[in-house]
Amino acid sequence: MLCPSCRAENDDQARLCVACRTPLRVVAAGSTVAGRYEIEKTLGRGGMGTVYRARDRVLDETVALKILRADLAGTPGMAARFRSEIKLARRVAHPNVCRIYEYGEEDGLQFISMELVEGANLKERLAREGPPPPERAFALAAQVADGLEAVHGAGIVHRDLKSANIMVDGKGAVRVMDFGIARAAAPDAPGETTGYVLGSPEYMSPEQARGRPADFRSDVYSLGVVVYELFSGRVPFRADTPVATLLMHLESEPPLSGPGAPALPSTLVPVLARALAKDSGARYATAGDMAAALRAARDDTVFVPDPVRASRWSGRQAPRREATLAVAAILFLAAAAVATWQVARRPAGGAEASPPPGTGSSPVASASPSYALVPEPPASATPTATPVATPPPAAPAVRVPPPGTTAATSPSPAPATPAPSPSPVVAAAPEATPTPAPEPRPAPGALLVLARPWASVTVDGVVIGDTPMKAFPLAAGSHDVVLTHPDYQPYRRRVTLRPAETFRLTVNFPTDGVRRR
Repeated sequence: MLCPSCRAENDDQARLCVACRTPLRVVAAGSTVAGRYEIEKTLGRGGMGTVYRARDRVLDETVALKILRADLAGTPGMAARFRSEIKLARRVAHPNVCRIYEYGEEDGLQFISMELVEGANLKERLAREGPPPPERAFALAAQVADGLEAVHGAGIVHRDLKSANIMVDGKGAVRVMDFGIARAAAPDAPGETTGYVLGSPEYMSPEQARGRPADFRSDVYSLGVVVYELFSGRVPFRADTPVATLLMHLESEPPLSGPGAPALPSTLVPVLARALAKDSGARYATAGDMAAALRAARDDTVFVPDPVRASRWSGRQAPRREATLAVAAILFLAAAAVATWQVARRPAGGAEASPPPGTGSSPVASASPSYALVPEPPASATPTATPVATPPPAAPAVRVPPPGTTAATSPSPAPATPAPSPSPVVAAAPEATPTPAPEPRPAPGALLVLARPWASVTVDGVVIGDTPMKAFPLAAGSHDVVLTHPDYQPYRRRVTLRPAETFRLTVNFPTDGVRRR
């Protein structure tokens, strides 16, 4: 803040001026601003100032109170410009725009009271939960475009549209914030400067990078960057330094397809290509035109359900990912083992393999009757009745003696010995040679990735998907794994998977990664 006596710049929490030692007001929980706003807590600090949660005693409602940076507040003519721009911004009433209530000044403080949006900004949501499902991303992107169109309708060029300036409330609706402030912070007179580098390098249009005036089409370019980040979790251009990042906006084409590009819906690619055109004349003329193009692309897209992303962005308490994914990995390995066993027991022709001898009848044997094979007896041997091979001997014929004779004088002929009936000889079918079973295929492995806060996983040059945690089925062997996060350098690791094994890869980017500059 600025000292009311000597106008020296001091820290917001300073109690005495660093120059004249005059007691300063401290904006903290419990203090009051303008006799109306009771500070409850600090919500965050940004490039334009500090945002507090405050209670408006007049309206008896909770608001967000932004106290502007001291160096901005002390610039000559700044107060007049802020009053003019905030007066325009108050006219914007749209469901996707954060309402601005009042601009005020007190004891060197310049503040803006605005609608308090309960939720988190889009930058925080993407860092914590990763990109939403494409269907949800299309809806959010169209809402941002609608809000920006409303801002442009009031004659305001945002000039600093970025994911950190877009709030997502508890119901999933977005609010565009900080419009009017960036415009008012821009120098108007030649040679005048505010000491504030307008815009963020990752979201600035090529004309802004060249130092030229920004217009509505410049905001459309920034909107294209936000939409790209919404679908992929990272911005299209980011280098080691702000200057190098600005040069990428001027010289490099956005990575929309091919190696290194994220997996974007094919219907979205032409929309982003037009929004991110280097020439402002080739972009959408208005944010409303881009909103219509986004909705048309959504209608032409076939969506594949993604339960993991959907649960992260549903707002409901999702089950613990560790337990869920561990169970999924176990079920996957069990299914792979069953499939491998079925392949191993199936011969090449596709029929079931014959069981080994002695383990039961085969389908061929059970279709034919069983026979007891009895060898033929030698010629001198008395044939014995064999129930199976030889039929029993026929009973001897009974003769009736002629009249005048007795049975005793008529010798009965000796019963003829029946010729042995030849035993049926059954030719045994040749024993079938079992078809050798094919060599069992090695069971696949799985890669279980645990990355904090999240990462995009690429295996052997192919983008697999996003974490925080996910089990990826992979063939056994060595694989090159790359984990990427927009705030860190790519994390590379070569892993070797054994058959039916789950390899666990744990990466904590804040401790294991290298943060980008």
